[in-house]
Amino acid sequence: MTTQQSRLYANIKTKAKHAFIKRNYTQALELLSYAHVMRLDFGIQSEDSIHSKESLEIETLCALSDMAIEHEEEARALFDYYQVITQKSKQESQKDSSKQFKSAEEIILDMVQNFDQNIYTLNLALTHLEDIEVDKNDGILYKDFENLEKEIGFKEAFVDLMFSTKIIFTNKNEFLFFMQNLVKHGFKEVALHYFENIGNNLFFDKDFAKLYQKILQNP
Repeated sequence: MTTQQSRLYANIKTKAKHAFIKRNYTQALELLSYAHVMRLDFGIQSEDSIHSKESLEIETLCALSDMAIEHEEEARALFDYYQVITQKSKQESQKDSSKQFKSAEEIILDMVQNFDQNIYTLNLALTHLEDIEVDKNDGILYKDFENLEKEIGFKEAFVDLMFSTKIIFTNKNEFLFFMQNLVKHGFKEVALHYFENIGNNLFFDKDFAKLYQKILQNP
């Protein structure tokens, strides 16, 4: 690929991303299809690690654009998550270049392919939070934690409880507000621990995806 061709190819990919961001998903697909044809015309071999990465990036953006036509909010949440884990992958590679990490593209493609099952699992989990009959012996209700927080402050209330009991959330908003407060009061590592234990399904929710991005961008 010549320098001029490389610039044209990169420009098309950039335009495709901008089209996605502007919610013009059909245009994004058209541009990405053109980029794919360019790769074939230029005879690029996907076995090359750099070119394979390029191919995965186009495939990922195509999958997200296609998904967004029917499931816009979920696709945009995944796109935000894609930006986050791309940055995280670069940081991890810089720390240990000898270790093999699963690429951000592979992670997103897996999530898109399993979208129906994953979104069902997430919705089921959030619905379950709202429907369960809470046994107070299992821990302290979030609304009771809030009352304690008003008396002594979030940091003090959390430190007092973190080793002695667990906080029970009965809906998504309680958990999101709690996570935001963890970050706000300097417990970012604890918030990351929650994310890592809950799993990828959480990133289909745009509010949690944005919070995760905020944590990584402000270590």
